[in-house]
Amino acid sequence: MRKISTLAFMAFFCCMSAMAQVVLGDIKFSIKDGAKLSPTTGKITVTFPDVTGVADPTATNFVLAGAFNDVDFDEVEGSFASGVTFDLGEFELEPGTEYTLKITSVKVDGAELAAEGGYKLNFKTRGAERKMSWTFTIDEKSCTQIMEEGTANTGENLDETKYQPVGSKNRWYVPSRNYEEIMLPDGTALPMTEDLLFKFGNKSFYVGEYNNGSYKDRICFNNNNQMLVIPDCKVGDVITFSALRSSKNNTYIQAMNGCALAPEGLVSTVTGLQDSIPMGSGLASHKFEVLVEGDVTFKIGNTLMTAITIEEGQEKLPRNYNVVAKFVDEEKEVTLKELVGKTEGITGSTVKVSYPFWLTDADGNAYTHGTRGSEFVESFDLKNGEGDTTFVVNYSKTAFSGVAFLSEGEDLTGATLCASNNAVVRSSMGKSAYFAEDVNLCTLQPGSYKVRAVIFDATSALGYTVTLTKGEGVENEIYLTSTLVNFSEVESDLFEITEATNITLKAGGGDNQGLDIIAIYASTDAPEDPDGINEVKDAKKVVARKVAKDGRILIQTAAGTFNAVGVQVK
Repeated sequence: MRKISTLAFMAFFCCMSAMAQVVLGDIKFSIKDGAKLSPTTGKITVTFPDVTGVADPTATNFVLAGAFNDVDFDEVEGSFASGVTFDLGEFELEPGTEYTLKITSVKVDGAELAAEGGYKLNFKTRGAERKMSWTFTIDEKSCTQIMEEGTANTGENLDETKYQPVGSKNRWYVPSRNYEEIMLPDGTALPMTEDLLFKFGNKSFYVGEYNNGSYKDRICFNNNNQMLVIPDCKVGDVITFSALRSSKNNTYIQAMNGCALAPEGLVSTVTGLQDSIPMGSGLASHKFEVLVEGDVTFKIGNTLMTAITIEEGQEKLPRNYNVVAKFVDEEKEVTLKELVGKTEGITGSTVKVSYPFWLTDADGNAYTHGTRGSEFVESFDLKNGEGDTTFVVNYSKTAFSGVAFLSEGEDLTGATLCASNNAVVRSSMGKSAYFAEDVNLCTLQPGSYKVRAVIFDATSALGYTVTLTKGEGVENEIYLTSTLVNFSEVESDLFEITEATNITLKAGGGDNQGLDIIAIYASTDAPEDPDGINEVKDAKKVVARKVAKDGRILIQTAAGTFNAVGVQVK
Protein backbone atom coordinates (compact mmCIF):
# COMPACT_ATOMS: atom_id res chain seq x y z
CA MET A 1 0.00 0.00 0.00
CA ARG A 2 1.13 3.57 -0.72
CA LYS A 3 2.16 5.53 2.36
CA ILE A 4 0.66 9.04 2.80
CA SER A 5 2.31 11.15 5.48
CA THR A 6 -0.08 12.86 7.89
CA LEU A 7 0.01 15.34 10.70
CA ALA A 8 0.69 13.71 14.06
CA PHE A 9 -2.09 13.55 16.63
CA MET A 10 -2.11 12.51 20.30
CA ALA A 11 -3.50 9.02 20.77
CA PHE A 12 -6.19 8.50 23.31
CA PHE A 13 -9.00 5.92 23.01
CA CYS A 14 -12.44 5.77 24.50
CA CYS A 15 -13.57 2.58 26.12
CA MET A 16 -15.47 0.05 24.00
CA SER A 17 -18.62 0.47 26.06
CA ALA A 18 -19.03 3.99 24.71
CA MET A 19 -18.62 3.05 21.07
CA ALA A 20 -22.21 2.04 20.53
CA GLN A 21 -23.39 5.62 21.12
CA VAL A 22 -20.90 7.28 18.73
CA VAL A 23 -22.49 8.51 15.48
CA LEU A 24 -20.16 10.06 12.88
CA GLY A 25 -22.63 11.92 10.68
CA ASP A 26 -21.23 13.39 7.45
CA ILE A 27 -17.58 13.39 6.57
CA LYS A 28 -16.28 16.85 5.63
CA PHE A 29 -13.34 17.51 3.31
CA SER A 30 -11.46 20.82 3.57
CA ILE A 31 -11.78 21.44 -0.18
CA LYS A 32 -14.83 21.23 -2.39
CA ASP A 33 -15.41 18.39 -4.81
CA GLY A 34 -13.77 19.26 -8.12
CA ALA A 35 -11.44 21.86 -6.61
CA LYS A 36 -7.86 22.49 -7.76
CA LEU A 37 -4.96 21.62 -5.49
CA SER A 38 -1.28 22.51 -5.61
CA PRO A 39 0.71 19.37 -6.55
CA THR A 40 3.61 20.37 -4.28
CA THR A 41 2.04 21.94 -1.20
CA GLY A 42 -1.53 20.59 -1.25
CA LYS A 43 -3.15 19.29 1.91
CA ILE A 44 -6.62 17.80 2.46
CA THR A 45 -8.15 17.65 5.92
CA VAL A 46 -10.96 15.24 6.82
CA THR A 47 -13.20 16.05 9.79
CA PHE A 48 -16.48 14.86 11.31
CA PRO A 49 -18.41 18.08 12.12
CA ASP A 50 -21.58 16.27 13.23
CA VAL A 51 -20.11 13.55 15.45
CA THR A 52 -22.24 12.71 18.49
CA GLY A 53 -21.88 10.39 21.44
CA VAL A 54 -18.28 11.46 22.18
CA ALA A 55 -17.88 12.76 25.71
CA ASP A 56 -14.63 14.60 25.01
CA PRO A 57 -13.80 15.13 21.30
CA THR A 58 -10.38 16.56 22.16
CA ALA A 59 -9.46 13.24 23.75
CA THR A 60 -11.02 10.86 21.25
CA ASN A 61 -9.22 9.54 18.18
CA PHE A 62 -10.24 7.66 15.08
CA VAL A 63 -8.44 5.67 12.39
CA LEU A 64 -9.13 6.03 8.65
CA ALA A 65 -8.41 3.64 5.80
CA GLY A 66 -9.06 4.11 2.12
CA ALA A 67 -7.58 4.64 -1.31
CA PHE A 68 -5.94 7.44 -3.23
CA ASN A 69 -6.58 7.05 -6.99
CA ASP A 70 -7.44 3.38 -6.36
CA VAL A 71 -4.14 2.81 -4.51
CA ASP A 72 -4.80 1.81 -0.89
CA PHE A 73 -3.05 3.84 1.78
CA ASP A 74 -1.99 2.78 5.26
CA GLU A 75 -4.37 3.47 8.10
CA VAL A 76 -3.93 7.00 9.44
CA GLU A 77 -4.92 8.35 12.83
CA GLY A 78 -6.58 11.64 13.76
CA SER A 79 -8.67 13.22 16.50
CA PHE A 80 -12.29 14.31 16.40
CA ALA A 81 -11.07 17.73 17.54
CA SER A 82 -8.72 18.34 14.59
CA GLY A 83 -9.51 15.69 12.02
CA VAL A 84 -6.73 14.15 9.96
CA THR A 85 -4.70 15.99 7.32
CA PHE A 86 -3.36 14.22 4.25
CA ASP A 87 -0.16 15.97 3.21
CA LEU A 88 0.20 15.35 -0.54
CA GLY A 89 3.41 17.34 -0.97
CA GLU A 90 5.58 14.22 -1.09
CA PHE A 91 3.16 12.03 -3.00
CA GLU A 92 4.64 12.96 -6.39
CA LEU A 93 1.40 14.27 -7.83
CA GLU A 94 1.41 15.10 -11.52
CA PRO A 95 0.37 18.62 -12.53
CA GLY A 96 -2.94 19.06 -14.30
CA THR A 97 -4.18 15.60 -13.28
CA GLU A 98 -7.47 14.40 -11.80
CA TYR A 99 -7.36 12.42 -8.52
CA THR A 100 -9.84 10.77 -6.18
CA LEU A 101 -9.54 10.37 -2.41
CA LYS A 102 -11.77 7.63 -0.93
CA ILE A 103 -12.48 6.89 2.73
CA THR A 104 -13.50 3.23 3.03
CA SER A 105 -13.21 2.62 6.75
CA VAL A 106 -13.58 4.66 9.96
CA LYS A 107 -12.68 2.93 13.25
CA VAL A 108 -12.66 3.96 16.89
CA ASP A 109 -10.81 1.59 19.22
CA GLY A 110 -11.04 -1.14 16.65
CA ALA A 111 -14.78 -0.76 16.12
CA GLU A 112 -15.82 0.24 12.59
CA LEU A 113 -18.48 2.96 12.48
CA ALA A 114 -20.86 3.98 9.71
CA ALA A 115 -20.46 7.35 7.98
CA GLU A 116 -23.34 8.74 5.97
CA GLY A 117 -22.16 10.20 2.65
CA GLY A 118 -19.03 12.23 1.87
CA TYR A 119 -16.79 9.19 1.34
CA LYS A 120 -15.27 10.32 -1.97
CA LEU A 121 -13.53 13.52 -3.05
CA ASN A 122 -12.50 14.34 -6.63
CA PHE A 123 -9.97 17.08 -7.29
CA LYS A 124 -7.48 18.22 -9.91
CA THR A 125 -3.92 19.45 -9.44
CA ARG A 126 -2.84 22.83 -10.71
CA GLY A 127 -0.07 23.48 -13.23
CA ALA A 128 3.49 22.45 -12.51
CA GLU A 129 4.75 25.98 -11.79
CA ARG A 130 3.09 28.61 -9.67
CA LYS A 131 1.91 31.50 -11.79
CA MET A 132 3.66 34.69 -10.64
CA SER A 133 2.42 37.35 -13.05
CA TRP A 134 -0.40 38.25 -15.39
CA THR A 135 -0.22 40.99 -18.01
CA PHE A 136 -3.47 41.71 -19.75
CA THR A 137 -2.82 41.74 -23.50
CA ILE A 138 -5.52 42.13 -26.11
CA ASP A 139 -4.25 41.57 -29.63
CA GLU A 140 -5.42 43.84 -32.43
CA LYS A 141 -7.46 41.09 -34.11
CA SER A 142 -9.39 40.41 -30.92
CA CYS A 143 -9.89 44.12 -30.32
CA THR A 144 -11.37 44.45 -33.83
CA GLN A 145 -13.69 41.50 -33.18
CA ILE A 146 -14.87 43.06 -29.93
CA MET A 147 -15.61 46.37 -31.62
CA GLU A 148 -17.41 44.81 -34.58
CA GLU A 149 -19.63 42.71 -32.33
CA GLY A 150 -20.25 45.60 -29.96
CA THR A 151 -21.08 48.11 -32.69
CA ALA A 152 -23.67 45.77 -34.21
CA ASN A 153 -25.15 44.89 -30.81
CA THR A 154 -27.24 47.97 -29.99
CA GLY A 155 -30.79 49.21 -29.90
CA GLU A 156 -33.92 47.11 -29.52
CA ASN A 157 -32.12 43.92 -30.57
CA LEU A 158 -29.45 44.17 -27.87
CA ASP A 159 -28.08 40.72 -27.02
CA GLU A 160 -26.62 40.73 -23.51
CA THR A 161 -24.63 37.57 -24.22
CA LYS A 162 -22.49 39.48 -26.73
CA TYR A 163 -20.06 42.36 -26.50
CA GLN A 164 -21.61 45.77 -26.01
CA PRO A 165 -20.35 49.37 -26.32
CA VAL A 166 -20.28 51.49 -23.17
CA GLY A 167 -20.01 55.23 -22.67
CA SER A 168 -18.60 57.71 -25.17
CA LYS A 169 -15.00 56.49 -25.29
CA ASN A 170 -15.46 53.42 -27.48
CA ARG A 171 -15.08 50.96 -24.63
CA TRP A 172 -16.62 47.51 -24.92
CA TYR A 173 -18.53 45.43 -22.40
CA VAL A 174 -17.62 41.81 -21.95
CA PRO A 175 -20.78 39.83 -21.12
CA SER A 176 -20.81 37.23 -18.38
CA ARG A 177 -20.10 33.80 -19.81
CA ASN A 178 -21.39 31.53 -17.06
CA TYR A 179 -19.36 33.56 -14.56
CA GLU A 180 -16.16 32.07 -15.89
CA GLU A 181 -13.10 33.63 -17.39
CA ILE A 182 -13.47 36.31 -20.01
CA MET A 183 -13.73 34.82 -23.47
CA LEU A 184 -12.90 36.54 -26.73
CA PRO A 185 -15.35 36.33 -29.65
CA ASP A 186 -13.37 33.54 -31.27
CA GLY A 187 -14.00 31.37 -28.20
CA THR A 188 -10.51 31.64 -26.68
CA ALA A 189 -9.78 33.00 -23.23
CA LEU A 190 -7.90 36.23 -22.75
CA PRO A 191 -4.21 35.35 -22.24
CA MET A 192 -4.17 35.60 -18.45
CA THR A 193 -3.81 31.90 -17.48
CA GLU A 194 -6.60 29.48 -16.67
CA ASP A 195 -5.97 29.80 -12.95
CA LEU A 196 -6.91 33.48 -12.66
CA LEU A 197 -10.66 33.61 -12.12
CA PHE A 198 -12.93 36.64 -12.44
CA LYS A 199 -16.52 36.55 -11.21
CA PHE A 200 -18.77 39.20 -12.67
CA GLY A 201 -22.23 39.92 -14.02
CA ASN A 202 -23.57 41.50 -17.18
CA LYS A 203 -22.52 45.13 -17.68
CA SER A 204 -19.98 44.87 -14.89
CA PHE A 205 -16.79 44.53 -16.80
CA TYR A 206 -15.29 45.82 -20.01
CA VAL A 207 -12.13 45.15 -21.92
CA GLY A 208 -10.12 47.22 -24.35
CA GLU A 209 -10.27 50.92 -25.11
CA TYR A 210 -10.23 52.05 -28.73
CA ASN A 211 -9.52 55.60 -29.81
CA ASN A 212 -8.39 56.82 -33.24
CA GLY A 213 -7.00 53.45 -34.26
CA SER A 214 -5.18 52.68 -31.02
CA TYR A 215 -6.13 50.37 -28.17
CA LYS A 216 -5.01 49.85 -24.61
CA ASP A 217 -4.41 46.55 -22.85
CA ARG A 218 -6.67 47.04 -19.89
CA ILE A 219 -9.41 45.19 -18.11
CA CYS A 220 -11.96 47.38 -16.40
CA PHE A 221 -14.05 46.43 -13.37
CA ASN A 222 -16.91 48.77 -14.17
CA ASN A 223 -19.07 48.15 -11.13
CA ASN A 224 -18.87 47.48 -7.39
CA ASN A 225 -18.15 44.20 -5.63
CA GLN A 226 -16.51 42.34 -8.51
CA MET A 227 -14.42 39.36 -7.41
CA LEU A 228 -10.97 38.29 -8.55
CA VAL A 229 -9.29 35.09 -7.33
CA ILE A 230 -5.50 34.58 -7.40
CA PRO A 231 -4.50 30.95 -6.83
CA ASP A 232 -1.65 29.24 -5.01
CA CYS A 233 -0.61 32.14 -2.80
CA LYS A 234 1.81 31.68 0.09
CA VAL A 235 2.03 33.56 3.35
CA GLY A 236 4.28 36.58 2.86
CA ASP A 237 3.72 36.86 -0.89
CA VAL A 238 3.44 40.46 -2.10
CA ILE A 239 0.74 40.91 -4.75
CA THR A 240 1.01 44.07 -6.85
CA PHE A 241 -1.88 45.37 -8.94
CA SER A 242 -1.00 47.87 -11.68
CA ALA A 243 -4.21 49.82 -11.78
CA LEU A 244 -6.02 53.16 -11.76
CA ARG A 245 -9.59 54.26 -11.26
CA SER A 246 -12.20 54.07 -13.99
CA SER A 247 -14.52 56.50 -12.19
CA LYS A 248 -14.47 58.60 -9.03
CA ASN A 249 -17.09 56.48 -7.25
CA ASN A 250 -16.32 53.40 -5.13
CA THR A 251 -12.90 52.94 -6.70
CA TYR A 252 -10.91 50.43 -4.69
CA ILE A 253 -9.28 47.02 -4.30
CA GLN A 254 -10.02 45.12 -1.07
CA ALA A 255 -8.63 41.81 0.17
CA MET A 256 -11.44 39.58 1.42
CA ASN A 257 -11.74 37.74 4.74
CA GLY A 258 -8.49 39.10 6.11
CA CYS A 259 -6.49 37.18 3.49
CA ALA A 260 -4.07 40.05 2.84
CA LEU A 261 -3.09 43.44 4.23
CA ALA A 262 -2.24 46.63 2.34
CA PRO A 263 0.64 48.50 4.04
CA GLU A 264 -0.23 51.68 2.13
CA GLY A 265 -3.98 51.15 2.26
CA LEU A 266 -6.89 52.30 4.38
CA VAL A 267 -8.57 50.68 7.37
CA SER A 268 -11.79 49.05 6.21
CA THR A 269 -14.92 50.26 8.00
CA VAL A 270 -16.33 46.76 7.58
CA THR A 271 -13.48 44.54 8.76
CA GLY A 272 -11.40 46.99 10.77
CA LEU A 273 -8.33 45.75 8.87
CA GLN A 274 -5.96 47.73 6.68
CA ASP A 275 -7.04 45.71 3.68
CA SER A 276 -8.36 48.31 1.22
CA ILE A 277 -6.61 50.58 -1.30
CA PRO A 278 -8.42 53.40 -3.12
CA MET A 279 -7.41 53.93 -6.75
CA GLY A 280 -6.00 57.23 -8.03
CA SER A 281 -6.37 58.87 -11.45
CA GLY A 282 -2.92 57.72 -12.62
CA LEU A 283 -1.57 54.22 -13.20
CA ALA A 284 0.22 53.08 -10.04
CA SER A 285 1.38 49.94 -8.21
CA HIS A 286 -0.85 48.87 -5.32
CA LYS A 287 0.60 46.21 -3.01
CA PHE A 288 -0.93 43.61 -0.68
CA GLU A 289 0.87 41.18 1.60
CA VAL A 290 -0.72 37.72 1.78
CA LEU A 291 -1.62 36.41 5.26
CA VAL A 292 -3.08 33.00 4.38
CA GLU A 293 -1.98 30.17 2.13
CA GLY A 294 -4.00 29.15 -0.90
CA ASP A 295 -6.39 31.01 -3.18
CA VAL A 296 -6.80 34.69 -2.29
CA THR A 297 -9.92 36.67 -3.22
CA PHE A 298 -10.09 40.42 -3.85
CA LYS A 299 -13.16 42.61 -4.23
CA ILE A 300 -12.73 45.31 -6.87
CA GLY A 301 -14.81 48.30 -7.88
CA ASN A 302 -14.52 50.77 -10.78
CA THR A 303 -10.90 49.96 -11.55
CA LEU A 304 -8.80 49.73 -14.71
CA MET A 305 -6.14 47.02 -14.40
CA THR A 306 -3.16 46.33 -16.65
CA ALA A 307 -1.16 43.69 -14.76
CA ILE A 308 -0.81 41.59 -11.61
CA THR A 309 2.54 40.40 -10.28
CA ILE A 310 3.51 38.28 -7.28
CA GLU A 311 6.79 38.34 -5.41
CA GLU A 312 7.63 35.55 -3.00
CA GLY A 313 7.75 36.60 0.62
CA GLN A 314 11.10 37.43 2.10
CA GLU A 315 12.41 37.50 5.63
CA LYS A 316 11.89 40.96 7.09
CA LEU A 317 15.27 42.31 8.12
CA PRO A 318 16.58 45.79 8.93
CA ARG A 319 18.49 47.44 6.09
CA ASN A 320 19.74 50.99 5.59
CA TYR A 321 18.90 52.99 2.49
CA ASN A 322 19.11 56.50 1.11
CA VAL A 323 17.53 58.21 -1.91
CA VAL A 324 19.39 60.53 -4.30
CA ALA A 325 18.43 62.56 -7.37
CA LYS A 326 20.81 62.09 -10.31
CA PHE A 327 21.35 63.06 -13.91
CA VAL A 328 23.16 60.48 -16.03
CA ASP A 329 24.07 60.58 -19.70
CA GLU A 330 26.88 59.19 -21.86
CA GLU A 331 29.30 61.88 -20.75
CA LYS A 332 28.73 62.35 -17.05
CA GLU A 333 26.86 61.44 -13.91
CA VAL A 334 25.76 64.24 -11.58
CA THR A 335 24.33 63.76 -8.11
CA LEU A 336 21.92 66.67 -7.77
CA LYS A 337 20.59 66.19 -4.25
CA GLU A 338 20.18 63.63 -1.50
CA LEU A 339 16.42 63.43 -1.08
CA VAL A 340 16.52 61.03 1.90
CA GLY A 341 19.58 60.60 4.10
CA LYS A 342 20.71 57.29 5.56
CA THR A 343 17.61 55.65 7.06
CA GLU A 344 16.94 52.24 8.57
CA GLY A 345 14.05 50.42 6.94
CA ILE A 346 12.58 46.92 6.98
CA THR A 347 12.98 44.73 3.92
CA GLY A 348 9.74 43.89 2.20
CA SER A 349 8.45 47.43 2.75
CA THR A 350 7.92 50.17 0.18
CA VAL A 351 9.96 53.38 0.41
CA LYS A 352 8.09 56.46 -0.80
CA VAL A 353 9.85 59.78 -1.35
CA SER A 354 8.61 63.19 -2.51
CA TYR A 355 10.81 64.90 -5.09
CA PRO A 356 11.15 68.42 -6.58
CA PHE A 357 10.10 69.31 -10.11
CA TRP A 358 13.36 71.21 -10.71
CA LEU A 359 16.90 70.82 -9.41
CA THR A 360 20.15 72.55 -10.40
CA ASP A 361 23.84 71.66 -10.37
CA ALA A 362 26.89 73.74 -9.39
CA ASP A 363 27.15 75.15 -12.94
CA GLY A 364 23.58 76.46 -12.92
CA ASN A 365 22.15 73.83 -15.27
CA ALA A 366 18.53 72.97 -14.53
CA TYR A 367 17.09 69.43 -14.44
CA THR A 368 13.55 68.13 -14.12
CA HIS A 369 11.59 65.01 -13.17
CA GLY A 370 7.84 64.43 -13.20
CA THR A 371 4.98 65.85 -15.24
CA ARG A 372 1.98 68.08 -14.78
CA GLY A 373 -0.96 66.20 -13.27
CA SER A 374 1.19 63.59 -11.57
CA GLU A 375 1.92 63.16 -7.90
CA PHE A 376 5.56 64.03 -7.26
CA VAL A 377 6.30 60.81 -5.39
CA GLU A 378 8.57 57.89 -6.29
CA SER A 379 8.25 54.40 -4.74
CA PHE A 380 10.97 51.80 -4.21
CA ASP A 381 10.84 48.26 -2.81
CA LEU A 382 13.37 47.64 -0.06
CA LYS A 383 14.70 44.11 -0.59
CA ASN A 384 17.08 41.83 1.27
CA GLY A 385 20.75 42.15 0.38
CA GLU A 386 24.23 42.89 1.65
CA GLY A 387 25.09 46.35 2.95
CA ASP A 388 23.29 49.64 2.49
CA THR A 389 21.36 50.38 -0.70
CA THR A 390 20.79 53.60 -2.64
CA PHE A 391 17.64 54.37 -4.61
CA VAL A 392 17.96 56.80 -7.52
CA VAL A 393 15.43 59.26 -8.95
CA ASN A 394 16.61 59.96 -12.49
CA TYR A 395 16.35 63.55 -13.76
CA SER A 396 16.62 64.89 -17.29
CA LYS A 397 18.22 68.16 -18.41
CA THR A 398 15.96 71.14 -19.15
CA ALA A 399 16.28 73.73 -21.90
CA PHE A 400 17.29 76.49 -19.48
CA SER A 401 20.56 77.02 -17.61
CA GLY A 402 22.46 79.83 -15.89
CA VAL A 403 20.24 79.46 -12.83
CA ALA A 404 20.94 82.27 -10.35
CA PHE A 405 18.17 81.35 -7.89
CA LEU A 406 16.00 78.27 -7.35
CA SER A 407 13.67 77.49 -4.45
CA GLU A 408 10.56 75.58 -3.53
CA GLY A 409 7.81 77.96 -2.47
CA GLU A 410 7.52 76.31 0.94
CA ASP A 411 11.24 76.85 1.63
CA LEU A 412 11.03 80.64 1.41
CA THR A 413 10.96 82.79 4.57
CA GLY A 414 7.45 83.36 5.91
CA ALA A 415 5.82 80.66 3.77
CA THR A 416 2.41 79.27 4.75
CA LEU A 417 1.45 75.96 3.14
CA CYS A 418 -1.60 75.94 0.88
CA ALA A 419 -4.21 73.83 2.67
CA SER A 420 -5.92 72.51 -0.46
CA ASN A 421 -5.54 68.75 -0.84
CA ASN A 422 -4.82 69.36 -4.53
CA ALA A 423 -1.56 71.01 -3.51
CA VAL A 424 -0.45 67.79 -1.84
CA VAL A 425 -1.05 65.60 -4.91
CA ARG A 426 -0.17 68.09 -7.68
CA SER A 427 2.75 70.18 -6.37
CA SER A 428 6.49 69.72 -6.50
CA MET A 429 7.49 68.03 -3.20
CA GLY A 430 3.75 67.81 -2.48
CA LYS A 431 3.64 71.43 -1.24
CA SER A 432 2.81 74.94 -2.42
CA ALA A 433 2.87 78.11 -0.30
CA TYR A 434 1.51 81.64 0.01
CA PHE A 435 2.86 84.70 1.81
CA ALA A 436 1.39 87.30 4.15
CA GLU A 437 4.41 89.62 3.72
CA ASP A 438 6.87 90.45 0.97
CA VAL A 439 9.90 88.13 0.75
CA ASN A 440 13.40 89.07 -0.46
CA LEU A 441 14.45 86.28 -2.84
CA CYS A 442 17.95 87.18 -3.98
CA THR A 443 20.25 89.87 -5.33
CA LEU A 444 20.89 89.75 -9.08
CA GLN A 445 24.04 91.08 -10.69
CA PRO A 446 23.91 93.02 -13.98
CA GLY A 447 22.65 90.93 -16.89
CA SER A 448 19.57 89.66 -18.74
CA TYR A 449 17.22 87.32 -16.88
CA LYS A 450 13.95 85.47 -16.98
CA VAL A 451 11.77 84.14 -14.16
CA ARG A 452 10.30 80.67 -14.52
CA ALA A 453 7.82 79.34 -11.97
CA VAL A 454 5.16 76.75 -11.29
CA ILE A 455 2.02 78.31 -9.89
CA PHE A 456 -0.58 76.38 -7.90
CA ASP A 457 -4.13 77.53 -8.60
CA ALA A 458 -6.99 75.21 -7.64
CA THR A 459 -9.72 77.78 -8.32
CA SER A 460 -12.13 77.48 -11.24
CA ALA A 461 -11.55 81.11 -12.31
CA LEU A 462 -7.74 80.69 -12.59
CA GLY A 463 -5.65 83.77 -13.37
CA TYR A 464 -3.83 83.93 -10.01
CA THR A 465 -0.79 86.20 -10.48
CA VAL A 466 2.51 85.86 -8.65
CA THR A 467 4.21 89.29 -8.56
CA LEU A 468 7.93 90.02 -8.19
CA THR A 469 9.64 93.43 -8.04
CA LYS A 470 13.08 94.61 -9.11
CA GLY A 471 12.69 98.12 -7.80
CA GLU A 472 10.20 100.78 -6.82
CA GLY A 473 7.17 101.44 -9.00
CA VAL A 474 4.77 99.35 -11.02
CA GLU A 475 7.05 99.50 -14.04
CA ASN A 476 9.55 97.31 -12.12
CA GLU A 477 7.04 94.56 -11.37
CA ILE A 478 7.21 91.11 -12.99
CA TYR A 479 3.99 89.14 -13.38
CA LEU A 480 3.50 85.36 -13.64
CA THR A 481 -0.13 84.31 -14.14
CA SER A 482 -1.67 80.82 -13.84
CA THR A 483 -3.37 79.44 -16.93
CA LEU A 484 -4.12 75.80 -15.97
CA VAL A 485 -5.83 74.15 -13.01
CA ASN A 486 -3.47 73.17 -10.17
CA PHE A 487 -0.18 73.29 -12.10
CA SER A 488 0.91 76.11 -14.44
CA GLU A 489 4.51 76.29 -15.62
CA VAL A 490 4.95 79.94 -16.68
CA GLU A 491 7.82 82.17 -17.70
CA SER A 492 8.29 85.95 -17.64
CA ASP A 493 9.52 88.20 -20.40
CA LEU A 494 13.23 88.94 -20.58
CA PHE A 495 14.30 91.79 -18.29
CA GLU A 496 17.57 93.70 -17.80
CA ILE A 497 19.47 94.32 -14.58
CA THR A 498 22.02 97.18 -14.84
CA GLU A 499 23.29 97.11 -11.26
CA ALA A 500 23.11 94.78 -8.24
CA THR A 501 19.36 94.53 -7.61
CA ASN A 502 17.22 92.87 -4.95
CA ILE A 503 14.38 90.70 -6.30
CA THR A 504 11.33 90.60 -4.01
CA LEU A 505 8.30 88.30 -4.02
CA LYS A 506 5.16 90.30 -3.20
CA ALA A 507 2.71 89.02 -0.57
CA GLY A 508 -0.26 87.10 -1.93
CA GLY A 509 -2.09 83.81 -2.34
CA GLY A 510 -4.16 81.60 -0.06
CA ASP A 511 -5.14 78.01 0.64
CA ASN A 512 -6.05 77.41 -3.02
CA GLN A 513 -3.47 79.67 -4.71
CA GLY A 514 0.25 79.86 -4.19
CA LEU A 515 3.80 79.48 -5.42
CA ASP A 516 4.98 75.93 -6.06
CA ILE A 517 8.57 76.42 -7.23
CA ILE A 518 10.50 79.35 -8.71
CA ALA A 519 13.74 79.82 -10.68
CA ILE A 520 15.54 82.90 -11.96
CA TYR A 521 18.06 82.29 -14.71
CA ALA A 522 20.39 84.28 -16.96
CA SER A 523 19.20 84.41 -20.56
CA THR A 524 20.66 85.68 -23.83
CA ASP A 525 17.35 85.35 -25.66
CA ALA A 526 16.13 88.28 -27.69
CA PRO A 527 13.01 89.92 -26.23
CA GLU A 528 9.89 88.04 -27.30
CA ASP A 529 7.32 89.71 -29.50
CA PRO A 530 4.26 87.45 -29.52
CA ASP A 531 1.64 88.93 -31.86
CA GLY A 532 3.25 92.35 -31.66
CA ILE A 533 2.51 92.71 -27.94
CA ASN A 534 5.99 94.00 -27.13
CA GLU A 535 5.63 96.75 -29.71
CA VAL A 536 2.65 97.93 -27.69
CA LYS A 537 4.60 97.60 -24.44
CA ASP A 538 7.52 99.62 -25.81
CA ALA A 539 5.12 102.40 -26.81
CA LYS A 540 3.48 102.68 -23.44
CA LYS A 541 4.45 103.86 -20.01
CA VAL A 542 2.84 102.22 -17.00
CA VAL A 543 0.91 104.80 -15.04
CA ALA A 544 -1.20 102.61 -12.75
CA ARG A 545 -1.88 99.02 -11.68
CA LYS A 546 -5.16 97.85 -10.23
CA VAL A 547 -7.24 94.75 -9.54
CA ALA A 548 -10.51 94.44 -11.44
CA LYS A 549 -13.74 93.22 -9.82
CA ASP A 550 -13.25 89.76 -11.33
CA GLY A 551 -9.78 89.49 -9.78
CA ARG A 552 -7.74 90.21 -12.92
CA ILE A 553 -4.58 92.31 -12.70
CA LEU A 554 -4.98 95.37 -14.98
CA ILE A 555 -2.16 97.71 -16.01
CA GLN A 556 -3.09 101.22 -17.18
CA THR A 557 -0.78 102.99 -19.60
CA ALA A 558 -0.87 105.90 -21.96
CA ALA A 559 -1.56 103.43 -24.77
CA GLY A 560 -4.50 101.76 -23.02
CA THR A 561 -5.30 99.10 -20.40
CA PHE A 562 -3.59 95.70 -20.50
CA ASN A 563 -3.85 92.49 -18.49
CA ALA A 564 -0.92 90.94 -16.64
CA VAL A 565 0.38 89.12 -19.72
CA GLY A 566 0.27 92.16 -22.03
CA VAL A 567 -3.03 91.67 -23.85
CA GLN A 568 -5.09 94.83 -24.25
CA VAL A 569 -8.52 94.82 -22.61
CA LYS A 570 -11.49 97.14 -22.90
